[in-house]
Amino acid sequence: MSRVCEVCGKGKMGGHNVSHSNRKSNRTYEVNLQKTTMVVDGKEKTVKACTKCIKTAKKA
Repeated sequence: MSRVCEVCGKGKMGGHNVSHSNRKSNRTYEVNLQKTTMVVDGKEKTVKACTKCIKTAKKA
């Protein structure tokens, strides 16, 4: 469970590599996780969060 966002729970997703001849092979998309410090329950805590959650937290 190391490649999962601790804030929103987003994990890896699946899809296809598509070649020029339109052949499809399976692939996985990993989440863009970063280690960052966030305020959780009034304390600063180091978490692995996806970049979308980090961007949203900076707005608030």
